[in-house]
Amino acid sequence: MKAKFAALAPEHAAGLSRVMTAMDPWRRLGFSADSLGRFLLKPDAALERTAILDDGRLIGALAVRSPWLRGPYLELLAVFPEAQGRSIGRQAVTWACTRAKADGAANFWACVSAFNTQARGFYAHLGFAETTALTDLIQPGEDEILLRKNL
Repeated sequence: MKAKFAALAPEHAAGLSRVMTAMDPWRRLGFSADSLGRFLLKPDAALERTAILDDGRLIGALAVRSPWLRGPYLELLAVFPEAQGRSIGRQAVTWACTRAKADGAANFWACVSAFNTQARGFYAHLGFAETTALTDLIQPGEDEILLRKNL
């Protein structure tokens, strides 16, 4: 399946935030649908929020912050459970990295919860290297791992 990417519309925010709060890592880290909804809707010129679509139906989203450390930062990637395992996440990250490289970025950054071994493997498979642990960044007792991909 080939995913389509489009600007995240305000009407996507409520449904997206509800699905995300039922998924790890957001569930385990205690995010609420309200806080995720605010993040998805808050004006921020440095954050591009993109819907991931399958035949016009929302199946996930990504949010990329730029500029960051000599390259963009993937601040959010969510693929709905029913769309997982179909290379949607790979397509989304590849799409974002291709755009960043075309803009002259040297790096592409992401962050993953240390407990999220599936996501850590996913990013490693895409060429991201774990750079450092960020202790208690989001939730006490939970570390985040900063990832870097050289473009």
